[in-house]
Amino acid sequence: MPPASRGPTGFFTTREILRLSSAIFLLGIVGLLYLQAKRSTSWRTIATDMGTDESVAAAPINPDTPWQELVVPHPGHTDSEEIEALQEELQAVSDMTPLAGEEMPAYWRMVKWAYAVSGEELKKQARTDLQFTHLFQAPDKNRGELVNVKLHVRLTRQHEAPENSANVTRVYEAWGPTEESQTYPYCVVFTQLTPGMKIEGKAFLDARFVGFFLKKLRYEDAAGTMRTAPLLIGRMIYDEEARMRDLPKEPVDVKLIVGIVVGLVGVVLLIQWWAGKSRESIGRLPAVDEATVDSFLEDLEFGGPGLPPVKPPEIDPPD
Repeated sequence: MPPASRGPTGFFTTREILRLSSAIFLLGIVGLLYLQAKRSTSWRTIATDMGTDESVAAAPINPDTPWQELVVPHPGHTDSEEIEALQEELQAVSDMTPLAGEEMPAYWRMVKWAYAVSGEELKKQARTDLQFTHLFQAPDKNRGELVNVKLHVRLTRQHEAPENSANVTRVYEAWGPTEESQTYPYCVVFTQLTPGMKIEGKAFLDARFVGFFLKKLRYEDAAGTMRTAPLLIGRMIYDEEARMRDLPKEPVDVKLIVGIVVGLVGVVLLIQWWAGKSRESIGRLPAVDEATVDSFLEDLEFGGPGLPPVKPPEIDPPD
């Protein structure tokens, strides 16, 4: 009888399984970090010198009252004297910091510019070629530029405003990324809600925003890490291309799904590895044939090398 052959050890060697498990584990960590970055709770409200009241939610616009777009006549961003005044005020603006008191003159001037004309007119004058990377990498070059972005709004807040040159009593704040910025959010500030928009903390909205770039705003995320977002000051634009439509309030828990998938893959690989080790152990058993078994039994019965002879018991003959 030929020796028993060693069984298969599985699809992967032990080293390959360990490497593959490590790769899956690292991918899982990257996936969890990505999901954490997308959560609206990862972005805290901006730090300003304005008094804030995050516990009060703005009432929704009354559907029975016709919505009227806010327009406050004022020399806008095309006026040469206004441009010169802003350039002087921008000298006090610094990047990678929270919003400070010395930056508020430029802040409020941009608010007045945003509402000096209608939203449609402002949108026509805005640039669509400036993206997150341009503002982030060259803030000095693009400071004061009018930018048109389509946001995926994930967080909204409101603030009671102190006395200011724009005569504004309340400002709204929204956070969200664009398709181009992916998980990196913008912070946008405006003073009028569009039809159907609510301020209620966590949000799932698509929105068109047109505003002036002020600075790279420093903020602290939910994990305590300091990050930076472009700060735009302007107005939300109501249009059909990027309307304020509600997205699902309870999105699919992708984090849970990813965890389950990774866990299942890990279990399958563990079983595969265990099966391979078992087959290796079986394959290492010595080969045994019938002749060897017969010889061993004969040695036990009649005595063999190293074994005492086996004698039959003595039985007295019958009388």
